[in-house]
Amino acid sequence: MSSPTRQRLSVRMGAAPVPALVEGVPASLDPALRAWIYETAAQDPEEAQHLLIRLDLTLPKKYADTYQQQLQERQSKQAELSAQWEAGKAARGDNTYVAPRLPVPMPPNPFARFLAYGTDHELLWDVVDDLLFALCREPLSPETWPVTAFLNPDARRTRRIIEPLNRLLAESRSVYEVAPNQRGLTRRMEAGLGEALALASDAAQDGGYPKARRHLERARDKLFAVRPDPSGAYVDLIRAVEAVACPMFLPLNQVPTLGMVRAHIKDAKTKYEYVLTDKSGTAGTTDAVVAMLTALWEGHSDRHAGGPREVPVLQEAAEAALTVATALVTMFSTGAVRLRR
Repeated sequence: MSSPTRQRLSVRMGAAPVPALVEGVPASLDPALRAWIYETAAQDPEEAQHLLIRLDLTLPKKYADTYQQQLQERQSKQAELSAQWEAGKAARGDNTYVAPRLPVPMPPNPFARFLAYGTDHELLWDVVDDLLFALCREPLSPETWPVTAFLNPDARRTRRIIEPLNRLLAESRSVYEVAPNQRGLTRRMEAGLGEALALASDAAQDGGYPKARRHLERARDKLFAVRPDPSGAYVDLIRAVEAVACPMFLPLNQVPTLGMVRAHIKDAKTKYEYVLTDKSGTAGTTDAVVAMLTALWEGHSDRHAGGPREVPVLQEAAEAALTVATALVTMFSTGAVRLRR
């Protein structure tokens, strides 16, 4: 099932602006999202109980009492149907076929019901995120045979969980989407930024800097999480650039930093060149690269605690830093800054 992306007619005709992404759970989404939570949590009642523990929630007594009452009613109904079945079998005789007795369905699981219909409105995204992590599995390798992938029970359950959720998220224009690893939610990333991040990650991996790729991915996960951590993401962005730049420019330094890399390139500007040329066709200077390093390094406003200049890193600042960091990782990994020839 593909997620619909078609804009409404008024938007397509230019009579209305493109709707902004929605942060919370709009009233139009609430019933369907709660129904998805119930259907998903009911697949694994034990995991639903543990989800309450992880979110520090307590099952209200009324849910437990209702469940016990429904269990007793089910037991009575089952006994009544069994007696009718036995009487019918005796009346027909041993040689007459009698359809198997049908069990009375179990009542709704109280933990799944509470997660879906008793949880506060503000916690719904946390519940959805935790259910994805607990019940879904990461995508199979692209080399997996299609038949094997289709028959894999974990992959099949993950598809059954994710496909209807993807549709709900798309139709409600939610700011969230299912993460690439299928095990949680992530904030939607602007398409160009996502492409730049993927390009930088691949360049780092191909250039022999796998640590840079891991730091970029950690920064992405922190920055676009259900509960974003822009400060933590900024740290990983600096580490991503350091993972490429430090061994490249300061291979003998035992404790190199991005600030040292910046100072080294700035002081040895005649030693390095930048692949972008000037108007005469001469290889460019590294001034622009130094400026990017400076912006990233000095923009880490909460690096040192306790001083008057300690300022929390804002989400928009961390997203801007992601743009700068991905560009630097790509340039360094692909040799765009090099020894002057």
